[in-house]
Amino acid sequence: MLSSLVTSDEHRERRQRLRSMVPGPVVLLGNDVQRRNLPGYGFPFRQDSTFAYFTGVHLPQAAVVWDDDGETLFLPAPHPDDALWHGEVPSLDALGARYGFARVRDRATLDRAVPAGARTLAVPNDRATATANALCGSHWTFGGTHGDPDLVRAVIQLRRAKSAAEIAEMRGAAERTFVAYDAVLRSARPGVTEQALTALFEGVLAATGHTLGYGTILTQRGEILHNHHHDRTLEAGRLLLLDGGGEAPSGYGCDITRTWPVSGKFDAQQRAVYDAVLAAQAASIAAVAPGRPYRAVHDASARVIAEFLSSEGLIHCDPDEAVAMGAHALFFPHGVGHHLGLDVHDLENFGDLPSYPPGVGRSEQFGTRYLRLNLPLDLGWVVTIEPGIYFVPAILRDATLRARFAGVVDFDRASTWLGFGGVRIEDDVHVTADGPEVLTRVPKDADVLEALIGTGHAVEALR
Repeated sequence: MLSSLVTSDEHRERRQRLRSMVPGPVVLLGNDVQRRNLPGYGFPFRQDSTFAYFTGVHLPQAAVVWDDDGETLFLPAPHPDDALWHGEVPSLDALGARYGFARVRDRATLDRAVPAGARTLAVPNDRATATANALCGSHWTFGGTHGDPDLVRAVIQLRRAKSAAEIAEMRGAAERTFVAYDAVLRSARPGVTEQALTALFEGVLAATGHTLGYGTILTQRGEILHNHHHDRTLEAGRLLLLDGGGEAPSGYGCDITRTWPVSGKFDAQQRAVYDAVLAAQAASIAAVAPGRPYRAVHDASARVIAEFLSSEGLIHCDPDEAVAMGAHALFFPHGVGHHLGLDVHDLENFGDLPSYPPGVGRSEQFGTRYLRLNLPLDLGWVVTIEPGIYFVPAILRDATLRARFAGVVDFDRASTWLGFGGVRIEDDVHVTADGPEVLTRVPKDADVLEALIGTGHAVEALR
């Protein structure tokens, strides 16, 4: 297994910072194994991101308790049969030393070690959250009430800015994902199935020691934003959209999207849309700076896209007016990006708390209500920049939107674009004092892409 660049000393420092911000006692529970269909058969284990952030422990049923007397790591004691089925298992003391804890105890003793009034958080595993609530007398829910409010605020504050080691982990995930993208680009050609390319992408990542940070989107129907179906055969004349990212064993990952022509050559219409999206992304990346409102970063893409829509006769108003009223969002219906780190939508398990100012809700305007981040950027944050242009039948045929934008959007002309699909280009950007640092390097220049597409083996031919 790849070793994490985030050391146990850094995890210890994080816990110390949290303890200085939130009076104890505190109990953090990690995830448990999610059962599949048999008691001893579970889905691949993934640790709760906040627990991983403060401990680096990627083992099921782990817990940490800290109070005035210090901190204790709790882990399940090895079962006598473990050596038979799983090989030699380290002792609890050895595991404590590995993770930088001076005290480690059997997980079975946790219920007797939790002080009264302890704070806690909800985690993705329902059984673990129920245990945490029972131990602390709380009623938190994952993705709902989240956890103790003071603890939640402190966790958000600490996790948003990434350390040098975290950035290095994310760069590493991006480099492995580059290798997977290169394999898919070279294998893509008419007649190859989406499923085969998806398997190739995910298999290359697995060979590098990485898992998936999220379900792979690989589709010729790019207008379906989260299309996880891989049931089509690649056709000449279509665009292929791949949105995929690897996750390192540490939990840090990347989020990359590219779009390219199946045939290896953009036609004039495809190239015009592609160039507009690429220009929009460049405008938004250039806008990334400490203190810059992320809404301004979003609007930089929206303005370039509105200019393209105007030039194509799809909207009949000034591009700035189109952005103000949200007309562009019929073709760019999502936000330009989100936080990235230990999760692909980092910290989104806490709802909008990490991403919107206190007391500020989401816009009611179509399109901008899907903006996932609406705060001034800060040093150390990593955000995605992912503008797109899509021709979505359900949007362009929506009676309410047609009435709202009558005379502004040329719906008859837009209808002639149905079947085009969509184009999205996405990279991960680190906010620094010296300007935006793009962590991802999969090719996106149209000429470079065209030179790569289909130059390798077709994956079906390898059978």
